[in-house]
Amino acid sequence: MRPLHAQLESFLRDGIYALRTLRKNPAFTITAMLTLALGIGGNTAMFTLIRAVLLKPLAFHDPDRLVRVSIDNERIQAKDVGFNEIRFENLRAAAKSFSDLGAIFIAHEDMTLSVQGDPESVKVARVSHNFLSLLGVEPLLGRGFLPEEDTPGGRCALLVSAELWRRRFHADPAIAGRTVALNATPCATVGVLPDGFAFPASGIDAWITRPSEYSGTSPQEWRTAGYLVGLGRLAPSVSFDQARAEMGVLSRQYALEHPAEARLQLRIARVADQLVANARPMLWLLFGAVGFVLLIACANIASLLLARAASRSREFAVRAALGASRRRIVGQLLTESIVLAAASGALGIAFARWALIALLHTDTLALPRANEVHLDALVLAFSVLLSIAAGVLFGLAPSLDASRPDLADALRASGETSRPPRRSRALPISTRGALVVAQVALSVILLTGAALLLESFARLSAVDPGFRPANLLTMQIPLPIARYDWRKQKAFFEQLIDRLETLPGVRGVSVSRTLPMNARVATPVSVAEQQPLELKSRPMAQMQTITPGYFKTLGIPLRRGRAFEQRDQPGSGTNPLIINEKFARLFWPSYPRGLDPVGQHILLGNQQRGGWEIVGIVGDVHERGLDANAMPEMYLPMALNPVATAGLVVSTQGDPHQLANAVRTQVRALDPDQAVSNVKTMEEMIGESIGQRRLTLILLGAFASVALLLAVVGVYGVIAYSVVQRMREIAIRRALGARSGDITRLVVGEGLSVVLIGMVLGVAGAAALTGTMRSLLFQVSPLDPWVFLSIALIFAAVGLAASLIPASRANRVDPMTALR
Repeated sequence: MRPLHAQLESFLRDGIYALRTLRKNPAFTITAMLTLALGIGGNTAMFTLIRAVLLKPLAFHDPDRLVRVSIDNERIQAKDVGFNEIRFENLRAAAKSFSDLGAIFIAHEDMTLSVQGDPESVKVARVSHNFLSLLGVEPLLGRGFLPEEDTPGGRCALLVSAELWRRRFHADPAIAGRTVALNATPCATVGVLPDGFAFPASGIDAWITRPSEYSGTSPQEWRTAGYLVGLGRLAPSVSFDQARAEMGVLSRQYALEHPAEARLQLRIARVADQLVANARPMLWLLFGAVGFVLLIACANIASLLLARAASRSREFAVRAALGASRRRIVGQLLTESIVLAAASGALGIAFARWALIALLHTDTLALPRANEVHLDALVLAFSVLLSIAAGVLFGLAPSLDASRPDLADALRASGETSRPPRRSRALPISTRGALVVAQVALSVILLTGAALLLESFARLSAVDPGFRPANLLTMQIPLPIARYDWRKQKAFFEQLIDRLETLPGVRGVSVSRTLPMNARVATPVSVAEQQPLELKSRPMAQMQTITPGYFKTLGIPLRRGRAFEQRDQPGSGTNPLIINEKFARLFWPSYPRGLDPVGQHILLGNQQRGGWEIVGIVGDVHERGLDANAMPEMYLPMALNPVATAGLVVSTQGDPHQLANAVRTQVRALDPDQAVSNVKTMEEMIGESIGQRRLTLILLGAFASVALLLAVVGVYGVIAYSVVQRMREIAIRRALGARSGDITRLVVGEGLSVVLIGMVLGVAGAAALTGTMRSLLFQVSPLDPWVFLSIALIFAAVGLAASLIPASRANRVDPMTALR
């Protein structure tokens, strides 16, 4: 074996020669670099995302032993929902699998923070006092929560994010102990959490205790409202499977003691898995897609190198004649490929950095752990290894092909060669043809996946949400309970509606507990006039609280009866209720025929007599998103059920954004210390609800388009090269009387045969792989025959189009000139 220094010296000489060779052909070099940089950059960007989101351990102590406990509610076919404080206390007392257990409010809460200036709406997470010790995190400044701060009536304590500390508190090092106003309640700031801390979700500004005391519900509902999830740390001797088994046992025991909640099963998941559950399918799909693009790019460059090697056949023959071994020639050509790949890799890293910046600043990409996404040493090492692997991959076949020159043929004085292209042993086509087959097969798989997503997105976008989203401005208004009792809440929203309705350009205003595309409160229901049902047997229905004019403002059609009116006030002697058509069919299956539900009475919760009278029926609304079926829903008048935190909807004549400042001004005119949050149009809210699907479609569609373009270039290249190689054969055929149609059939037939082989392999691969996309599809089968047929027709057209130009060139061959 040669000494190491001799091998390094030889590699250095080969590298310098490779640079000179690539510089002599700038068109080839630039084309190859850009093609390969796109593949390497895409793979580097996706690996960066996957490593940060899926593979990198959470920045907590022993994160694999952190678990999340929630509920699977079989009554409403809902998974991973919250439980109430009573169930949490039962779980904490009975569970033996945890060394410690805390609770978290299932979502964030918008609150108004006042710190020596204008009020600001901040996102607040409600957590139990022990959440930092469970995570194993120490504050950057100050301390964590104390147990007494997590008891009813305890003083308000606040932890703030490092970003909020710098922005609103000007990085005050003496912030611990400073009192601020949070929802008009004095609150002591006890500490600052570290930079990048994002739990239970990203974008949280502050954390407070008492997770069950959600301001969106009345104090009477705090113990019974199902808004909590558990955060636990497994005991040292307990495995995850043992903890899951215990949750099953505790669920059965609780069902025996509380029959009404028999269909609420405890669910346990690792925190690391739960945080990324929604993003995992999308990321792996896109990573596979960019991997295919890189393979197609490598096949395309290998095809170019084969053509380039054919033009250098005389050079290789001279080398071989002078004693160069086959290994030496292969080494030289592989060095050229690796040099080309290394340069492309450097360009790809720059492309990956740009792509990550663009993706992370896309509003629709709500990735967990997005703050941890960055190019680091491991990612750069991945990019380097990927570049070397790509260089070997696309350089190996051309190197082996070029290292077997026909010396007698290549050393002729003319320098011409009549050697036909070498054929693949597996297929009756040339090596370049085999590469094009691979490109077509991979492109078919990518394009099929993109077509399935496109059809799915088209069907999702065509879903009627049940209301008119155009020209609707929405925002959240969190009234502080400390200053607003139910009477003041009712008066505030009534006055705000009166003020806003007088603004120019406003067509209607309404207020509701929640807005479409957001979570809903659900409660058991039954019909007073029908056979009584036990509480555990009563079906669940969503409950919404609205002001008069809500249906008109949103354009929700009234099917029967009447809408709420100003006379529906406390003391009016009636409890009016409006239901949707899904609710009507739940209890009156023959609706709209048969008994009219209007006039019937609905029992809410564990109510046994009396009930709420149905005064109207409205159309169904997809409240939980376009991809979720409409649920049985009922509407209560806000005058009888005031809420502290509500959504405001303003119907406008023009662009809703132009009225945002005017609406804020009217809110501040009623209460100078009141902030608003989540100011968006309804169309933006719907767009956000399907944003991840749209982004996945755009990215996969872009990858598929690149793959299709490379496949077209590959098919054209292999046919054009074949025409050049067979120029004398074509000239002889023309001289012997072959017509233009015969030549066209010859050339096009070769092109279509390559494409058809690739199509068959691609369709088989797509049928095997598209099943993994099932969770990303909406009302579309992964094996949709129309999609597969459409892709097959597209590639047949591509093969035909890419073959016609070389065929036209072949028909213009002058037999006399070609046969000289």
